Amino acid sequence: MSGPERTRRAILDIGLGAGTVGLAVVLTFWGSLAAVQATFLLMTVAVLVWMATTSVDRLRGTSGWPRPWLFGGLVVLLAVNASVFSFTGFTGLLLSAALLGAALIIGVARVLLRVGA
Repeated sequence: MSGPERTRRAILDIGLGAGTVGLAVVLTFWGSLAAVQATFLLMTVAVLVWMATTSVDRLRGTSGWPRPWLFGGLVVLLAVNASVFSFTGFTGLLLSAALLGAALIIGVARVLLRVGA
């Protein structure tokens, strides 16, 4: 990957992260419960789409195996999401837990299918 391509990708990733944090702050102070749940569900759909469409090189480390921080963070997010659902019973959290589980399976499968490649 060339220098300008890496710079463009880094700016895109930082912008996406800043937008996500900004949206979370706005919803925390001014959002209704339904808006927060819908936004969280849309964010987990975005995680699923990203895992299914991004380059496999972004999903695996230098050794070729899944990136521990990426997939470990996804596992933690899935566990927290399922735990919060067990306390609150919100359907949106159950759906997002299912989407996160699917994203995890798809991402790991994509990486493991290319381990030898």
